[in-house]
Order: sequence, then structure tokens, then C-alpha cells
Amino acid sequence: MLRALCLCAAALTLLGCDDGAPADDDAGPAVNADSGVDGGGVPPEVCMGPPTGTPPELPDPPAVEPGPELDCGAPEFIGDSPLWRWPYLESVTASSARVAWTSTGGGRAVVRWAPSPDGPWQEVEATAEMFPTDRTEQARDYVGYDATLTGLSPNAAYCYEIVEDGVVLARNLRLDTAWDGTGRPVRILALGDSGSGSADQLAVRDAFMERSLEGGEHDIFLHLGDMAYGSGTFSEFEERFFDIYQGLMHRVPVYPTMGNHEAKTDNGQPYLDVYHLPEVALREADQERYYSFDYGNAHFTVLDSNDASLIPIFLDVNGRITDDMFDWMVEDIGGSDADWQIVVMHHPFYSSSERGIRHGNVEQFRSVLEELGVDLILAGHDHHYERSVPLYGGCTDVEPRGLTEIIAGGSGASLRTIEPGQWFSAAAYNEDYSYLSLEIHGCVAHGRALNTANEVVDEFDLYGCD
Repeated sequence: MLRALCLCAAALTLLGCDDGAPADDDAGPAVNADSGVDGGGVPPEVCMGPPTGTPPELPDPPAVEPGPELDCGAPEFIGDSPLWRWPYLESVTASSARVAWTSTGGGRAVVRWAPSPDGPWQEVEATAEMFPTDRTEQARDYVGYDATLTGLSPNAAYCYEIVEDGVVLARNLRLDTAWDGTGRPVRILALGDSGSGSADQLAVRDAFMERSLEGGEHDIFLHLGDMAYGSGTFSEFEERFFDIYQGLMHRVPVYPTMGNHEAKTDNGQPYLDVYHLPEVALREADQERYYSFDYGNAHFTVLDSNDASLIPIFLDVNGRITDDMFDWMVEDIGGSDADWQIVVMHHPFYSSSERGIRHGNVEQFRSVLEELGVDLILAGHDHHYERSVPLYGGCTDVEPRGLTEIIAGGSGASLRTIEPGQWFSAAAYNEDYSYLSLEIHGCVAHGRALNTANEVVDEFDLYGCD
């Protein structure tokens, strides 16, 4: 029934009958919510007044339990070795972690790991996949390696190193496992639309790395899509993502979502090849396009908001197909008992940019998230920073029913014009490039958006417990 909320509007959108929203290289077909700024939905005048109800009183955070302390030494990446793409962490849980890297050597490779630099050391052999030049259109062949470390303890730290044919390629590296509960805050770095390779992207990178060196290191790195302009090719991933963030990702696990630019090359195949994400999709062809994971008392549901996933769902208004992303999403979010339900996706629903409100997606897609009790949406696509007021059913509301949405898409691609003072917007910023730092502790999420000078341009607290 939820899918049928806006059948007529969806049909017009899918037929290309948009309402004149500006088109650009990012826009894509209209179903991705890049149209509808004036059509459909609740009339804005109904929603512009203050919401009824009283916002919750924010509780004091729980006592902070310190994270694990472990000095593995200064990270070292051996020069004149076959190591090409530095190691990067993915799919970290409370008991396992996945380590990936690439090499031009092609030998037998292992990850060695231990609870301290003094051991005892264990090793796990990596799987290997050849990436020839005719597949990647890069300068040379290379081998992609990945290894899953299992039997780890929650809330623990380990040293690790990469070895190929008995030769150490990288050493003195550290990884931390995930944990359950509210003892430790979960520190999140979130940004999107970075992959331009520009000086502005590097300035954002330098800003959050400076804070990391000052002790503000994050536990997870959420990339909100468009990390490899312009078409998500292998070379663009290498030059505009891995080369730029390699100093972070050997220590902080990355959890990406596919942007519309990543989808341009072979329906996102390079994206699927460079990442190793939880395989939980209902259809084999959809593996790694959407997934979920847990950290602390937060559950993260990462969705594919591109046309290839959304159009079949929106056309199936009677819900006759029961193995798509929406079916999985309802079961995934509904089956989680975490305090925080956070959805990560590329395309936002509300924006003060020229794209405006994506009414069709608000009514067919966001309404489902509201019904499921989602607390926060993190998105990119629009090249600025913005935080919405809590919204429900197309109108302003209060927490915990009202759902806040944050756009953190001003991290490298050309900034967009925004119209300040929109009724749905609590804060919007496009004067400089920026990133989002979010700390979840107990029922409260404390967020700060920071620019390239690490000046705070928005600061807020959200409530995540029902």
C-alpha cells in the first residue's frame, strides 16, 4: 500500500514529464528525485508553521568507556615493492575484519595479525583476483587481494601487516573491531560527492586528517556516493578515491554507497569490484549494492538510490515482486532492535539547491522510512551541506517521530547554489567545502559540519531513542 501513495505522479515522472527542474550532469532520469520541485506532495503552506508537540528532553550521555589502547608503531609502506593500492579496511564487525589491497606482484599473500606488536601472530591467506589492463583500462595488470580475519574480540585492537611471497609490503598497521551497546560513542566521518581530484577535495581531506592526528579519529568512514567522477571507472577510483584517502582507510573502515556517477560504467561494476561489502541482497545480481551493519547501538542501512534499483520498485505498485531492495529494507530495519536506525544513500529527498524537493520519492520512498521509525538519513548528490528540520508525512514534526535528513555533498565537486531559508531546512551551507563529523553516544547524536579550515558551520544534537 505504501508503494501506491503516488502512482499517478510516479507514472508521469517515469515517463519523463518533469516539472522543469534544472538538469545537469548529475541529474539522471527523473525517478531519482531530480524533478518535482513544484508538483505533488503536501502544499508547503500547510507545513511552514511550527510543528505541534514537544521535542524530547535530551538525556545525559552514558559514562564513556575508553576504547582499546594499542601502539603498533608508525605505519610503514615499503617502497620499491609490488604494493600498489594501500591496504583498506571493510566490513568490520565485532568478531571479524576484511583487509583488501592490490599488488603488481601476484604472489601468495597473507595478512599477519596479533593483539600486540609482540604477538602472538596469526596469519590468514588472501584470495587473489587478476585485473588485466583490458578489464580496467589502466596502465598495467594488477592483482586484487582480500582477506577476512575471524575470531576477533569485540571492542579490541590488533596490529596487522601485509606479506607477499614472504616479503613484507606494509607493517605497523592497526585495526579496531566493532562493539555492541552504549559504552563507547561511535564516531562517524561522512561525506559525499568528493571524487573530483581537485584541490578542494584535497583540502577537505587535509582538514579531517588534521583532526584525526589531533586525537579526533573516527571509527567509520561513510562515503555517500560520487567518489569517482566522472563515470566510476577503475582509474577514477584509483586516482580520486584510493590515492587520496589511503592514509585514512588502512586504519578506519570505509562503508560506501553507490552514486549516480559510479553507476555510469557497466552499471557500477568497477564499484562492485573495488569494494568487499556484506552480501545480504535477496537477488544474487544485487549483492553489495545494498547492505547493513552495526556499530555500538546504531544500525546502518545502506541503500542504492539509483534508477536501476528504484524504477522497477516504483513500477511494482501492487507489491507483486517480493525480492527487491524495498522488501529487504523493510525486513532489515524492522528486524533491528538498535536504538539508532540510520539510512545511508546517495540521493536526498529535501534540498535547498535547484533540485528542491523530490516529491515522488518523498511519498513513495521516504514515507516507508518514516513508517519504519528511521532516525536519520545521510545523503549526498547535492553539492552543499544541509540539515533538515525533523519531518514526517511531508510536514515539520518533532523527534522521535520526525526524521532528520542531512546532505553532506560538499566535499570536492563544484559547489551548488542554494536558496537559504527554506521551510524544511534547519541549516544550509555552501560558502566552502565541508564534511560531517557525527558522534553517537546513547540516545544522543552530536554532529558538527566543518569546513576546510575546520571551522564549525553547523552544530546540533539529535535524539534517537523511542
